[in-house]
Order: sequence, then structure tokens, then C-alpha cells
Amino acid sequence: MRFYGRQVSKWWLFLLLPIAMLGALMLPLLFFAGNNFAGAIIGPPAIWNRPIHAPAQADLVGRYVETKRTWERDENGPKAVLELKSDGTMTVRALPDDRITSLCTLSGSGTWKADGQVINLDFISDGTPGACESASMGGNPQITGRSKPYELYWILGDPDSGTGIWLKRQ
Repeated sequence: MRFYGRQVSKWWLFLLLPIAMLGALMLPLLFFAGNNFAGAIIGPPAIWNRPIHAPAQADLVGRYVETKRTWERDENGPKAVLELKSDGTMTVRALPDDRITSLCTLSGSGTWKADGQVINLDFISDGTPGACESASMGGNPQITGRSKPYELYWILGDPDSGTGIWLKRQ
């Protein structure tokens, strides 16, 4: 076979074909892995804005109030409030929850537990109009900040979309 005027062995073609096939299979995997890696680094909360070690539950106790909302369905209304108590109970008011199938507002009480860099909420609805049904909210909100006082980030919709609510401790 001639390549740019030079005689080239046909054996290179047999070696090039499997390499090209493996490359074509790996390209989507590399794309998805790179996308997830970029989301972990620059997506909210960014990797440099997360605690290095899991904070103690006592360090998270307090009243958190909404400071910033990045959401295309931004609605005017009361600011979201989440109060985490030292006995493991919590109260929540006006915290939107954007699920794939529905949009509702968390309003009620329940229990909470810190789990690494996230907080798991067991929510009991107070039954107000538009309130979410009672549910377990695992992995939401996320704990942000390197040291006390920590902040919380409530994810709305797709975790990679960058839409959510920042809650600051008062």
C-alpha cells in the first residue's frame, strides 16, 4: 500500500483498525466522565467550597435562611427557612422542591441527620396548600464551607444544572 508516495506495510492497517474501534468506544465514556468531573469541580457547590471532613452534627445546629436562589422558576415570596435543632428534629418553611414529576414546597417538621457532606431529612408535611407530601429527602441539602459556620445548598431539579438555593446560618 502506498501512503504519501511511500510504500507502507499492510500490517499497520490491521493494527490501526482495532485502535480506532477502541477509541470510538472510549470517546463517549471519556465525555461522560469528563462532564461529571467538571460538575464536581465547578458545579455548585464547588469542590473547593465543601468541607474536607464530615462536620459534627452539633456544628450544623441552627437556623438557616435563604440568601440566594438560582432557578429559572424564580418566584417572589417568602424566603426559605430551615431550622436544624440539637435533638435531631427540624422545621422547614417555604423551601421549594423541584422533582421530575412535580413542583411543591416543603413546609412542616421532621427529623434530620448529618451524613458526610450532606444532610438527610425525614420530612412530615403540615398540609398547607402546595406543600410537598411527607417524604425522606436523602442527600439534600449539601453542606458547604470549609469551617464553621457552615452553609447549606438545596439542589433544585437536576444536580448538574446549577439550580438551587443557598441557605446561610443566622
